Amino acid sequence: MKIAVISDIHGNLPALEAVMEDIKNRNIDKIICLGDIIGKGPSSNEAIDICKQECEVVIKGNWDYFVHKSYTDMLQGQVSDVTERNRWYVSGMSPHNLEYLGALPHSTEFYIGGKLARLFHAHPQNYNRYYQNSPIEQRRELFGFGDFSLEKKSADIAIYADIHSAYLQMLNTGFLINVGSVGNPLEIPESSYVILSGDENSSFGVEFMRVRYDIEKAVAMAIEANVPDLDGYISELKTAKYFRRG
Repeated sequence: MKIAVISDIHGNLPALEAVMEDIKNRNIDKIICLGDIIGKGPSSNEAIDICKQECEVVIKGNWDYFVHKSYTDMLQGQVSDVTERNRWYVSGMSPHNLEYLGALPHSTEFYIGGKLARLFHAHPQNYNRYYQNSPIEQRRELFGFGDFSLEKKSADIAIYADIHSAYLQMLNTGFLINVGSVGNPLEIPESSYVILSGDENSSFGVEFMRVRYDIEKAVAMAIEANVPDLDGYISELKTAKYFRRG
């Protein structure tokens, strides 16, 4: 069994298409997406459509959650609670796709190599953000279970995304894996994803993948659409360094 785990596409269609092409060339059995399909780029609708078609499981990321919340707030007339940025993303997506985001699960889990793997966007219970150098107590939280977990026990393998920076750590609680970002990597300007390999009981492997994509095309699409925070978004695509917004 080979499982591709992707995440943080952020509406970057050229990056997603390049990663999907790479996956198709590697005899992958299934694809799992850990969320943040939408924004910061211009192609949220297209990214959702591709993930619907290609991914066996799609998890809800924090962007997916908050933009869907803005959509429901707008439907209820609570427009003053919605930022201009979120209004822009809501206006560019179909109601069907916005409802799809709202129905996504918080996590998924399965056994591989005799170990319980739990996969989520940022945290098994919420959207707290922890990094590879966060305090050990915080990183150990990522092995825990939450209200959304199927098995009410700690995971042996915790797999998440959110921070746009891929890594693997072996802690005394188990394997901690971050899959990085397809559409907004913040280490080097190449898409990142992970391949898990093995069977349910006896073997387990992890491979970190990097895929080059047409960044200039992604930039041109963002300029044409005039996405929110355009200059910062372009800077992130080109430099893979986080641009702090005001």
